[in-house]
Amino acid sequence: MVVLTLIFLSIAGFTIISGINDGGNLVATFLASGTIRPGWVLPLLLSSIGLGPVVFGTAVSHTIAVEVVNFAQAGPLVLLVALLAAVVTLLTTWWMKIPTSTTIALGGGMVGATLVSGRIHLIHWAGVAKLIAGLVGSVVLGFVVALVLTRLLWMGLKRLSMQQVQPLTRIQYLTAFWQGLAYGANDQEKAIGLMAVFWMLIDHHADYRVPWLAVAVPLVFWAAGLVVGGFRIARTVGNHVVRIEPMTALSTQWAAAVTVSLAALGGFPVSTTQTTDGALFGTGTALQPLAVRWVMVRKMVGVWVLTMPAAMVLGGLMMMGASALK
Repeated sequence: MVVLTLIFLSIAGFTIISGINDGGNLVATFLASGTIRPGWVLPLLLSSIGLGPVVFGTAVSHTIAVEVVNFAQAGPLVLLVALLAAVVTLLTTWWMKIPTSTTIALGGGMVGATLVSGRIHLIHWAGVAKLIAGLVGSVVLGFVVALVLTRLLWMGLKRLSMQQVQPLTRIQYLTAFWQGLAYGANDQEKAIGLMAVFWMLIDHHADYRVPWLAVAVPLVFWAAGLVVGGFRIARTVGNHVVRIEPMTALSTQWAAAVTVSLAALGGFPVSTTQTTDGALFGTGTALQPLAVRWVMVRKMVGVWVLTMPAAMVLGGLMMMGASALK
């Protein structure tokens, strides 16, 4: 019972950190352009994220809960250690003021804890490969789509007057809502999948299903994280990569929404953080490559590369400690 309680608290902590980290990235493009009123950000985000699993399905939650590690056989302790490793990794990068991927941290913690537990046969390497492929592909696709969209937008805008362009910025409300839907169907489903596994362990059943509480409870924790620290991350991402204007925000959000939506339909867990950052890089490159703060870009990429092995090592060390205490 103690382990299950700690698992619930760890899922809550993981989801709150997701709200801080990922919520900050989402808010960054909303607020930096000055198009969306601050008072609309929270209701727009929370409503769209809540509807994401309804619109796009729960394929990503299945990937996280079942296709990477079989926690029904690995047991509650391995799940707890994996979660703690992910949380500590994310807290470290947050303390460094560098947004990273919750997906990478969670995947690394899962693999590291399971390896050291001696249950390597419970790791589905095809699922691990699916996770990595989604993460890398989302950044590349986000970059390319944003670059192409930005160039197309600006080619079209050259033919319009300022009075004609201004109303077009209101489209950002729609792209922001779409981006929230995509996030709810992908990143948020990591917490949904973990919560579903938690209910599986409580009910002692092996069939994977998503009860409504597994959707509602993580959303509450995510919103708390956004309010507590998400806006701090937003200041880091918003204009530290490239200066965001209304139309550049539009292309960035559109690119991220397209990429994450496609990944959600295929059940590929991706990082909206990385996808949004990749889209920001593409937008900046399309407009003025020299205006992109490439020092910050290199710093972000370095953190992404180190996150998974760091979480794996941490998960392994924590598993060794937990095994010694048993």
